[in-house]
Formats: sequence, C-alpha cells, structure tokens
Amino acid sequence: MSAGRADERAGQRRISLYALIGLALSVGSFLLPAVPALVTAAGGIILGVLGRRQFKRDPLTGPGWVSLAAIIVGGFVFLSQAVLLATFYFSG
Repeated sequence: MSAGRADERAGQRRISLYALIGLALSVGSFLLPAVPALVTAAGGIILGVLGRRQFKRDPLTGPGWVSLAAIIVGGFVFLSQAVLLATFYFSG
C-alpha cells in the first residue's frame, strides 16, 4: 500500500519554491514605492529565472507559467518604476 502512494507522489508535480516566492515578490512590488519596488521586482525576476532553470532541469517541479509570470510581472514593475525614477530624477 505505501509503495503505491510513494509512486503516486513521485509522479505528481510540485511547484518550485523559487518560482512561487518570485511570483509573490513580483506581485507584492506593485504595492511598494518606487525604490523598494525596484529591489523587490529585481528579486522576483531573479527567483523567477532560478525557478525556470529548475523547471527545465526537472519538469516535475510544477507548471512553468508560475516562473514565467514572476519574470514578466517583475520585469514590468522594474521597467515602469525605473522609467518613473529616471524621469523624475533627470527632469528636476
């Protein structure tokens, strides 16, 4: 009985913690002011890339959309906040 359960668990997907934390950081960076949002979004991008690499190595580490979402959302926040900071810094 327990051998069957172990086989079922071995075949199940599990979400990469890197990708999950990266997605949480990327989404959470929407709620922060510009400079902390840059740092948090960069962390989300890095963890998303690490989760994507882990997914490429072991396809059982969950759906790939989690790491892609972390990279895309983090990149959007990072670029938009960088443009806003550059605009305010160089226009003043």
